[in-house]
Order: sequence, then structure tokens, then C-alpha cells
Amino acid sequence: MKQKSKKKRSKGSHLKKVGMAPGQFLFTGEQRVKNTSLQLITYNKSEIEETKFSTIEEALTKIDKSDKMCWLNIIGLHETNIIKSIVEHFDLHKLSGEDILSIGQRPKLDEYHNYIHIVAKMFRVNNGEIEDEQITIIFADHLLITFQEKEGDVFNGVRDRLFDEKGQIRTRKTNYLAYALLDSIVDHYFIAIEHFGNIIEELEIELLENSSDDILPKLHEIRREASYIRRSIFPMREVINRFEKLEPPYMDKETKLFIRDLYDHTVQVIENVNVFKDEVSGLLDLHMSSVSNRMNNVMKVLTIVSTIFIPLTFIVGIYGMNFDHMPELKYKYGYLITLIAMSILTLLMIYYFKRKKWL
Repeated sequence: MKQKSKKKRSKGSHLKKVGMAPGQFLFTGEQRVKNTSLQLITYNKSEIEETKFSTIEEALTKIDKSDKMCWLNIIGLHETNIIKSIVEHFDLHKLSGEDILSIGQRPKLDEYHNYIHIVAKMFRVNNGEIEDEQITIIFADHLLITFQEKEGDVFNGVRDRLFDEKGQIRTRKTNYLAYALLDSIVDHYFIAIEHFGNIIEELEIELLENSSDDILPKLHEIRREASYIRRSIFPMREVINRFEKLEPPYMDKETKLFIRDLYDHTVQVIENVNVFKDEVSGLLDLHMSSVSNRMNNVMKVLTIVSTIFIPLTFIVGIYGMNFDHMPELKYKYGYLITLIAMSILTLLMIYYFKRKKWL
């Protein structure tokens, strides 16, 4: 698998918010979809229905009239009036509205008086590339709302379980649905970091076979990638820990058992990410060592060549002096003897260097 070009990450521009009062409905990211999509799943133990809406008013009316559990999925955050309508309709705090629209946040869990607000990073492998996206989950007694930046997510398994009549997810409250969504996110962390590990392994093979200067940008890119993944995943341990410590009505005793298992998975993911980060640092050190070794070999050859020519230069320098009384200058075979002596001296020095294993 070849290293991809620099990836575009979900980083919001918070410069727009500088100097503004908190709680403003300002989208800091980039528009990822043409139109905002509204998907609603209503369910109970015996029935389930999935509906798509063209306006937020229709979706809110459907939720108000329903006596079932409701999962409203919002895809696309650039239409801030939709987010504002949801915040006002369900009496959410303005800070929640601001957090939904602020892209590039650190994963967190906030507990409000009538709902729970969770921010997480979702990673998935698409066409050989690791894509990331900020996911916001808000849940209350019978309602759960998810906010996504673009089409595509890792929740298809959760949807399949909802539509499966034998699944226990339809018999539980929204806190269990929130757990199921977070569990799916963490499960795909394993897939993403496994893919990342394969990239590191291939880069290591390339480095060992050919440690050229062209590989250095790839190493720096993969190091930035490792740091970004670690920053995105590491706070999830705190999120899951706080999630487990929630009290009724936002948490059930049975759901806590599942969340403890999810916490263990999160810790395992973080350990794997730390290992990969160390491996990337090791590859950089290996590359620098290879470059240093190549330079040392070049310097060794140059030094040996210089050492061989030093005595030869000394001899040539002596007989290059312009004194009148130098007995060897008049000798018939002086030139030949000098060449033979210089050749023997060169061969002796080469033999000595080979014995010392310097050549």
C-alpha cells in the first residue's frame, strides 16, 4: 500500500469566533455535503420505522407525536438554522449548539440538567485512507440525536441491530443506544490503527531496502498522522469513564456493565496507538542512523584516499624542489625507482587498511 498524500483533517477555523460571545451558532468547519440530510428512526420492542425529511420542522413534529424511542441523525452542519431550531425546540443549552458547530474539538462529555452531550472522533478506512470526522451525540430520556459532518459513518451495524427483532437494543433506553454508537466508533478505531500499522510496516520495509532522502517527507507525514490519531483517541478514555459514572435517569445499571467493557477496549486502543507512535519515532531514528552511517562511510573512504596520497604527495614535494645539488635528480633510473617506491608504499598502505578492516 502506497503512502497517500497529505490527508485533509477535520480542523475548524476558530478565528471566526474570536471576540464573540459564547453560545453563538457559528459553523467553523467546511461544507462537506450539498444539503443537510435528516434521518429519523423511531422504534420500540415490536415496531421500528425509518423516515427521511426535507425540513427540520417535519422531523420535530414527528418526534413530538411519537411515543417510541427516537434517533435523529443530522448529516451536514453548514445550515446553522437547523441546529438552532433543534437547540431551541428541545431546550438545549446554547453552548451545546456552539459545540455542535465547532469542528476540531477534543472528545468530551458534558452533563446538562436535561440531557447528555458527547463529542467524539470517528475514524474509518475508505479507499486505503484513514478518514476522520467529528461526531456529536446528544441523548435524553427517549431521544438521541447525532450530528455528522458528511455522508457515511460506522453505524451500519447499530442500524442492523435495530432492525433485527431479536436484538436487545430495541428493548433498552437511549443510553444503551448511545453506548452502542460509541462502541461502534471504538471498534473502528481498531480497524483504523491496524491499517495505520500496515502503513508503518510497509514504510519500515521501504526504509530498510532504500533509505533515501525521498522517504523523509513520508516519515514526517506518518509521524504527524500518529500524533493526530493519538490526540483524537486519547481523550476517549475520559469520555467513557464519565459516561459510566452517569446516574439515573441517564444511565442504567445493566448498561454500565457494557460500558466497563467499552472502557477496556478504549484503553487497549490507546496502548496500540502509543506503540505505533513509538514505532514511528523509531523509524525516524533508524533513517537518521542510516543517513549518518552513509555519511560515515563516505568520510571513511575519503579519509583513506587522503591518507594514501599524503606520503605520495610528500615524496613528490621533496623531488619537486628546485635545489641544484640533489643527487637523485641526475640519476638515470631515479624516476623509475621513485614510481616503484610510491607504488609499493601505496600497496602496503592498502594491505594495512584491509587487515584493519577499514576497507
